[in-house]
Amino acid sequence: MNRGRRTVLVTGARGFVGAACLPLLAARGFEVVAVTSAEVPADSPGLKWQRCDLLDPATCAALIGTERPTHLLHLAWITTPGTFWSSPANLGWLAAGARLASEFYRSGGGRAVGLGSCAEYAIPDDAPCIEDVTPLGPATVYGKAKAAMHLAIQAAAQAHGKSYAWGRLFFPYGPGEAVGRFIPSVIRGLLARDPVACTHGLQVRDFIFVSDAAAACVALLESDRSAAYNIGSGTGVSLRQVAEALGRTLGGADLVRYGARQPPAFDPPRIIADVGRIGRDTGWAPRVGLEDGLARSVDAQRAGAAATHTQIANPAPGAAR
Repeated sequence: MNRGRRTVLVTGARGFVGAACLPLLAARGFEVVAVTSAEVPADSPGLKWQRCDLLDPATCAALIGTERPTHLLHLAWITTPGTFWSSPANLGWLAAGARLASEFYRSGGGRAVGLGSCAEYAIPDDAPCIEDVTPLGPATVYGKAKAAMHLAIQAAAQAHGKSYAWGRLFFPYGPGEAVGRFIPSVIRGLLARDPVACTHGLQVRDFIFVSDAAAACVALLESDRSAAYNIGSGTGVSLRQVAEALGRTLGGADLVRYGARQPPAFDPPRIIADVGRIGRDTGWAPRVGLEDGLARSVDAQRAGAAATHTQIANPAPGAAR
């Protein structure tokens, strides 16, 4: 690997976490090759866009051969709310990710970081998840595929004598989060003064703001340690507490209908990360507290709603009304 050049290939670059990683990587001096399967935006200083279907082996291999990245940040996966837990598409992404990691190292790449999930763990009821302590025991297709991807990237790195890291992401949130997820759906309902159907809301989750999650990915990419790492805040909060906080900010707390929905089949009572390892090995720590993060999420949705209203009220010339 050319030690004077740092070119990182970022898959899922237009996704929730991926988009937040791009400016951080550029600021750290990486030449960033951002991959998307959709239409590509214009390139910008330090950032080059490439359109690629990662599920197509030939196209993926050609991309690696052309760009010759020194680093790989693999974030692309199926994330459609409500379907990704059980979708057979997880198996296609597992196969694609394994091929990508193998081709990356075979072509001279030096360090790969992949993004997994807390769903890989056999979730304990009363303790935080600790890497190499909490047993793995994924209950969903998504969790099983992610756990298998960890082994695939680990094996590829070992076979080529290179390094890797695997980030187990807990519950990211913030501006740009998919509208069908919990926090955006509550904000949207309260802004519109519509009833918000929720479960009992007693589930405790570890929410991590998207910019903190992105910073953790970049810290792992710049490290030389090979291991799995939790990416979370290290603090648990119930869904009811989150909804109540949003109700205090936006008003209309009575619109949240607890118990109006049944919890999903895979719904552990507590999922909290121990983030000691990533802190010790990289110096990373979360910076955005939940109150601040929720406020930023509310501001983003308000801005988006205002922009949509303006577009409807003032359509472009020739646009259908």
